[in-house]
Amino acid sequence: MRWKLFVEFCLTIALIYIMGGDLYLPQPYRSNSQQIKINLNRFFTNLIARKTIINPKTKINSNS
Repeated sequence: MRWKLFVEFCLTIALIYIMGGDLYLPQPYRSNSQQIKINLNRFFTNLIARKTIINPKTKINSNS
């Protein structure tokens, strides 16, 4: 039971640090919070599969 409470506490503190750290913390911690936000944004953006765009003006070569 205490481990669950400890994990919830750590996750809550981490979320508060990430969400509000760049607004309320002094400068050394503020830049770290902004960097974590940038890294998380890049990570989740790279998880999304990128679709290839088909150009309708290109000709398809058919060798059959």
